[in-house]
Amino acid sequence: MKPITMSIAWITLCYNGIMIGETIKQTAEEQKQTGWEEIAKLAENKQSMFKRACDEGNREMRVLDGKIDGSSSFFMAFNGFTETCSEKSAECIDTAAKRAKQLFEEKDSEIDILLNNWRAGVTGGRWGSRGEMGTGEYIFETLGSKCEPKNIGRLETISKTIPSSDFARFENMRMDAYRIEGVVVGGRSFIHDCAPEAYRLISAMVDYYDARDDEEKVEEKRVELSELLSELRNKHGAGYTDPHEEYMFDLANYDMPAKDYCGDGAGLSRSKETEGDKLYDGERNGVKAIDILRRLEKNMEPVPLNAPQTKIPELNAAFSRLGQTSVNEQTSELEVSIDDLAEVLDVMNRHLLENQGQRTLFPSTISAVAYIDKLSAAALKNCSKKAWREIAFDPAFKEMLRFSQLTMGGGYSENEFERMYSKFTQKASEAFKEDRIDDQKIAEAYGIVRTQSLKNAEAVANEFSDNPHLEYLSKAVWSGNLMHELIGLGEKY
Repeated sequence: MKPITMSIAWITLCYNGIMIGETIKQTAEEQKQTGWEEIAKLAENKQSMFKRACDEGNREMRVLDGKIDGSSSFFMAFNGFTETCSEKSAECIDTAAKRAKQLFEEKDSEIDILLNNWRAGVTGGRWGSRGEMGTGEYIFETLGSKCEPKNIGRLETISKTIPSSDFARFENMRMDAYRIEGVVVGGRSFIHDCAPEAYRLISAMVDYYDARDDEEKVEEKRVELSELLSELRNKHGAGYTDPHEEYMFDLANYDMPAKDYCGDGAGLSRSKETEGDKLYDGERNGVKAIDILRRLEKNMEPVPLNAPQTKIPELNAAFSRLGQTSVNEQTSELEVSIDDLAEVLDVMNRHLLENQGQRTLFPSTISAVAYIDKLSAAALKNCSKKAWREIAFDPAFKEMLRFSQLTMGGGYSENEFERMYSKFTQKASEAFKEDRIDDQKIAEAYGIVRTQSLKNAEAVANEFSDNPHLEYLSKAVWSGNLMHELIGLGEKY
C-alpha cells in the first residue's frame, strides 16, 4: 500500500506542477497580451489627441481668417500643415496654433504672408496631399518645431526650396510671375502655388538666355532646361504641367515686353492697393521679359545676400557690425573670413543652446541660420593654405564647428562636442614638427571633422527618406553649404 500511496502523491504533485506551470504560462501570455493592448491604446490616444488638436487649430485659424475678411490664408496653410508636419503630435500642432494667434494679435512681420495673402500655402491641398510644403505650411512647421539640430537642419533645407517667407519678396515674385505669363512661361501657378524648386527653373531660363550668343552652349543649356522641366513635372506635377514649351524655348520671347504692372487689379494680392504699390519695387512698365526673369532669380534666391532681421537683438547687432558682405566681381564668391564671423557665430550658438528643446523657432531664425551657413561655407572655401593649417586652433573655427553641430545633426551634447574637438586639435598638433609642417597629419585631423559631419548630415537626410515626395531633399543636405565644405576640408590642400 505504501508504494501505491507514494505513487498517487507523486502523480498529484506532478499534476499540480503542470497546472501551476500552465497558470504561470497563461499569466505571462495574458501579461504579454495586456502589454500590447496598452501600447495600442497609447498609440490610439496619441492619434486621437493629434486629431483633436488639428480640428481645434483649424477652427481657430478660421476665426483669424474671419477677422481679416477672408484676405488671409491661416486656415488653408494650417490645414496643409496638419497634413505635412513631420511631428504628428498634439503639442506640435497646439504650439503652432498658439504662437500664430499671438503673432496675429501683434501683427508681427514673421507671419505677414499669412496675414496679407490668401494663397500662401499649398492651394487646395495640391501639394499637401503629397506631403510637400509651401510657404504657409513652412511657417507653421517652424512655429511648432522644437529648437533641435535635426529640426533646424530639416527646416533650413526646406526653406531653400520654397518661395521666400519674407512678405515683400514673396509679393514681388507673385507680381512678376504674372508679368511673364504668356510671354516666356505658359502659366504662373508654379510660383503662385508655392511649387517646390521654382527657383531652379527660373535660374535655368536665365542661363539659357545668357548663352544665346554661343551656338554650342545655348543648345547645351536648352537641353538642360528641357530636362529640368521634365524632372520637376515628374517630381511635383501641378504648375509645372502648364504648356511652358510653347514659350520657354523661343529666345525671341525673352526680349519681348513683359506685361505692365497691374497691382491689385490683376488679383495677385489681397492687400490694399496702396500697400501693394509700396511693396512692388520694380519698373512698372516698358521692360523685357528677361529683365523680369532676372528680378525673379534675385528675389527667389534661396539665401539672400542681406542679413535677415530676427527676434534676437544681439544677433541683429552682430549682423550690423559685420556689415554687408562684398562679392568678388571676377569669381562671384563672397569675400568673408572665418574671423569675420566670430561674433555672429558666438551669438547664434548661445541663442541655440539656450533654446535647446524649446518650441521657440521663428522663420527669421531659420533665415539667420541659412545666412550664417552661407557665409561660413564661403569663408572655408576662401581659406588659404596657411589658414587651413592653423584654423584648428582658432576659437572662431571652433564656434563654426559648434554651429554646424547645433544646426545639422541628430542632437547636441556639449561633452561629446568637446571630446570631438579635443581629439581634432590633438591630431592637428601632431603635424607641427621642429623643421616642417606635415600636411598629411593636418588632413588626418580634418578626417575627424569629416566623420562627424557625415554623421550629422545623414541624420537630417534621413528625415526626408520616409516621404517619397521629399526624398530629393536628402541630397540637398550635403550640397553647396557649410556641411559640404567641412566634409571636403581634408582634401582641400
